[in-house]
Amino acid sequence: MLKDVLREINNARVFSLSKIGASLNISEAMVDELVGQLVRMGYLIEDMGSPTCETKCSGCFVSSCNTIPLKMYSVSTKGKALLNN
Repeated sequence: MLKDVLREINNARVFSLSKIGASLNISEAMVDELVGQLVRMGYLIEDMGSPTCETKCSGCFVSSCNTIPLKMYSVSTKGKALLNN
């Protein structure tokens, strides 16, 4: 299940607990727990970004708002190696 969640995150353009949950037929709470495990195991990198968003992302849907801190995830090198196996 961890690898399935990692694959969904890797293939998604936008991270969404509900979309991953629906795709894998599991609850959002379970997806959240599995994402936490992937971070702890080093397969995902969690980036809280800047709470003031000094550098706006041109493609980000909240680029016009600087009051919402964003939590972003990226698949680590270790995670990519797992997906390629």
